[in-house]
Amino acid sequence: MLERYPTPHEIAVPLDSFPLGWLYPYAMHWKTPLFISSSYLMLISRINPQKPSISRTPLRRAQSPLFKNLVILHNVVLAVYSLWTFISMVYSLAINLATYGWRGGICDTGFTMWNDRLFQLSFYFYLSKYYEFIDTLIILFKGRRASTLQMYHHAGAVLTMWAGCYYTAVPITFFVITNSLIHTWMYVFYALAAAGIKPPGKKLLTSSQIFQFIFGISVCFFYLLYPGCQNDRQKTAIYMNLAYIFPLLGLFVAFFVKTYRKDANKTKTL
Repeated sequence: MLERYPTPHEIAVPLDSFPLGWLYPYAMHWKTPLFISSSYLMLISRINPQKPSISRTPLRRAQSPLFKNLVILHNVVLAVYSLWTFISMVYSLAINLATYGWRGGICDTGFTMWNDRLFQLSFYFYLSKYYEFIDTLIILFKGRRASTLQMYHHAGAVLTMWAGCYYTAVPITFFVITNSLIHTWMYVFYALAAAGIKPPGKKLLTSSQIFQFIFGISVCFFYLLYPGCQNDRQKTAIYMNLAYIFPLLGLFVAFFVKTYRKDANKTKTL
């Protein structure tokens, strides 16, 4: 039986005071993200189509109205959730900065923001990374191949969000803000595409995702180098996130070059 992970001593929020709080002691045990992420990678690797250049034409089953409506609903749910998270987290950070000033607000050494909204919002965001596995299942259901970028991104996001919550690392604030903002845009884009509307800005969206990782790396180094801002426990989460983000940035840049250089070459030949 999975052991319960105790709430960090810095946290004074009762787990029964917010929805899904009862899941926290189980979801935050280190075995949970490790087992589920590993299972995700093994399952997708096993059922992933072997040919990397499979036809972009969806299979007949993926063209059914029911499937299309479910995909639209899935993307709308994630878009609305991401927007709510972005607004809530920005508001929480603004209140903390206005109340405790620059250093107190950014470093949150008294864990004021954690015990206000960050505890709940970051935990929900961590749980949402499991739900986002559905993105990969949608790709596979369409008969397409899930890329290395896709699998690394989703599996790693679970582990790094777990680390941010587990070690109560304040930089998670900025990751949640930027990621939820980009995801609001991204899932609106996907919802429109699933509805048969071809929205503009795909290249800009990918560029924004790359910028997000560069910004995240900068935030991590700021917290590591700013004296007394993070304890050793929190720095562990920062190191884990850096180890994840650098390869992810490389994969996204490679995807950007491959995708948009190909599009540019097609334009030149027309």
